[in-house]
Amino acid sequence: MGPLGETQAREQIAACTRLLVHEGIIDFSGHVSVRLPGTDRVLIQPRDTSRAALTADDLLVVDLDGRLLDGDEPPPSETALHLCVYRARPDAVAVCHGHPTFSTLFGCVEAPFLPLRNFAYRFADLPVHPDTTHIRTVEQGEAVARTLGAHRACLLRAHGTVVAAPSVEELFMDCLDLEENARALVYGSALGPLRPLTPEEVRALAESYGRSGYRAAKVWEHYLHKGRQAGIL
Repeated sequence: MGPLGETQAREQIAACTRLLVHEGIIDFSGHVSVRLPGTDRVLIQPRDTSRAALTADDLLVVDLDGRLLDGDEPPPSETALHLCVYRARPDAVAVCHGHPTFSTLFGCVEAPFLPLRNFAYRFADLPVHPDTTHIRTVEQGEAVARTLGAHRACLLRAHGTVVAAPSVEELFMDCLDLEENARALVYGSALGPLRPLTPEEVRALAESYGRSGYRAAKVWEHYLHKGRQAGIL
């Protein structure tokens, strides 16, 4: 898929946000952003607009320094989180900060976030950022970006998650997979000793999944139809 134009990016952010609300990844708080390729312009939702009702026309445009370029509403208080990830990660096109229940639990307990489901090979070494407060300043955002590093996601201690991806479709898939693996860890631990993926299995799965690059588009299309059937899109 080629680079997103602004109209398509707006439509994808609105759909992704509504779907993530429906799937419990985002609630009344949390946000998805997209960097328009080849620019320093980022689309992000207003601070106070309901995530469940977000439309393409609601979205704001900010630059990588946080200046509001288009829109009348204030951006989210944690916009610096997104912008600092984009500055540190040239490969990142889309970023999500959410508060999914099961993933967030692993920033609150000593139990490690282990790759249990086969798709979770992508999260085999998930880092946890130690700051429990809201990521409002550039300094805090830069610290999150350092914790995230080259990873697809990180946990914010006792707070939520940060996911960065090269497309909205991959971002949506990663958000779902991260939470599903966390749910599997919680439920699986009640059944008996966990059997997380071994390093050898992680390598084999990376090769296996690498041969099916269509998965993100397949997941995205499936949930678009689910969203339409549920009346949220």
